[in-house]
Amino acid sequence: MHSFCGQFVISYNGEVYNFKEVRDELIRLGYAFLTQSDTEVVLHAFTAWGIDCVRKFNGIFAFAVWDTQERQLWLVRDRLGVKPLYYTFLGDQILFSSEMKSLTAHPRFLRQANLKAISSYLSFRTTVGSETVFTGIRRLQPGCYLHYHDAQHQLHRYWDVPCPDERPDLGEDFYLDQVGRLLRNAVKRQMVSDVPVGAYLSGGVDSSLLVALMKDVSDGPLKTYSIGFDVEGYDEGAFARTASNHIGTSHRHIILGPEAYADGLEALVRHRDEPLSIPHEVALHALSQDMKQDVTVCLSGEGADELFGGYGRTQSSPFDFARLSLFHRLPMPAKRVLQAMVKDPDIRARLAITDELEHFFHLYHWWSFTEKTQLLTEEAQAAIEGDRDLKQEFQDIFTRLKGCTGYDRVFYVFEKIHLVNLLERLDMQSMACSVEARVPFADHELVEFVSVIPVRHKIRWNSAASMLRACFYKTASSSERFDTTKYLLRRLADEKLPPAIARRKKLGFPVPLDIWFRRSLYDFASDVLLDTRTRQRGIFRIERVAELLDVSRQGEYDRHGKQIWMLLNVELWFRNNIDEGWSFGT
Repeated sequence: MHSFCGQFVISYNGEVYNFKEVRDELIRLGYAFLTQSDTEVVLHAFTAWGIDCVRKFNGIFAFAVWDTQERQLWLVRDRLGVKPLYYTFLGDQILFSSEMKSLTAHPRFLRQANLKAISSYLSFRTTVGSETVFTGIRRLQPGCYLHYHDAQHQLHRYWDVPCPDERPDLGEDFYLDQVGRLLRNAVKRQMVSDVPVGAYLSGGVDSSLLVALMKDVSDGPLKTYSIGFDVEGYDEGAFARTASNHIGTSHRHIILGPEAYADGLEALVRHRDEPLSIPHEVALHALSQDMKQDVTVCLSGEGADELFGGYGRTQSSPFDFARLSLFHRLPMPAKRVLQAMVKDPDIRARLAITDELEHFFHLYHWWSFTEKTQLLTEEAQAAIEGDRDLKQEFQDIFTRLKGCTGYDRVFYVFEKIHLVNLLERLDMQSMACSVEARVPFADHELVEFVSVIPVRHKIRWNSAASMLRACFYKTASSSERFDTTKYLLRRLADEKLPPAIARRKKLGFPVPLDIWFRRSLYDFASDVLLDTRTRQRGIFRIERVAELLDVSRQGEYDRHGKQIWMLLNVELWFRNNIDEGWSFGT
């Protein structure tokens, strides 16, 4: 779209929820409008206020503005990173797009695998930072804009997740009231649409509370959707139906089998241009396809866990580290006695940890740094340089927040890294089906408020005695047993949902990968991971991959299935994007 003056041209993707308010402000300044679209509002806002206009927008967006007179470009991404935006440089040219396939299709772009980014994916399910799996393609970070002029570019940050500070605790009732108001406002804003609106409803507290609020602010019928697997313990359909019946929605639940899952995995790796981030991404795409029959916009509960403390096993890890610190202050004879008494190998490993970030890495990973030394060949390990750059991304956060508590640092990592990964995968898989997913929990006004709420209102001990008992357990064992995760959110849910939903423990949309890789998908996995192409690529030690497949076949540990799944993703991505002429250093 071109501005009236002819100076500016915009390419835009997304939704600005408050565009009517911004439009009214522009009309008062003398601007006229030819359409009712938010695209025109964004363009006129840029004409009026320049790049500072982005601070006025509440929404999910990625846009580019080209100044035809000054011949300069601005690339802008929304605050939390819902809408993707990639760019690359070819000589003195810049290319940008919402999808990497648009960039790799350029005849001058040379496809090269970024093994550092692949290593980041193996550890954390995502490419941390601005790097991508393609060498030379970068991801514009959330809350940032890029200015390009005369073949030079500069990156600027216009918004960031607030760092917790030492402001006074204003009390549970105050936070409860404000969170309720802000979340309700976000839901109301994001339900405004000229097309049918529905919701993902898993039956967990996040999506159920969201749907209950949607029902409050909407007069019409509401449709909700869920998906599961025909394996005991891997289907939340009963909980979704309980929530639906209580709230009063028209609900549909579908089942995804292993064969359809395998077909979907291969297709979606091709579609997404990178390895999929989370096993249930395939199910999310299948569910979005089903929803498209009825709705074009859907609301989803992403963001609640990161903001309110839903990942108790990791977000409570500072409690573990505090105990470790006490242990290291004991006299050596006492330490030796305690170490000898410990039978759990994981606890024994942690007793040797003295660094806070190292302790966090020990708990937060899919492939640990040590495991990758056993998985990757010597050539691959040399290429990733010991994950130095990857570790530095986390170290920078821990250093910048050194004056905060350990809880604050961990929560900040989840909001800055973990959440972006979930939002990107939601947008990619829903938009692939022409369904626009909106995320009220990622409303920046709500995020700004919740980020600085003291952690005791997010994860709360059930009692002083519970905290004392937790001292004798790993956090992975004590979380949701001696404490209450997402405490404030559950208080809100108590008013609108039955206890079976409001107080339900987190399940996390699991996929029965161990079971499938032992049975119906074993041949599929072994055919891909043990064949000649994978061997000749020289990235994975094939004997380690074979060992992992055998362990998974024995069903010893749930995480093995997820690790195999990640290796499949990497190999399928290579075959679809890189294979021709691949070798180390090219």
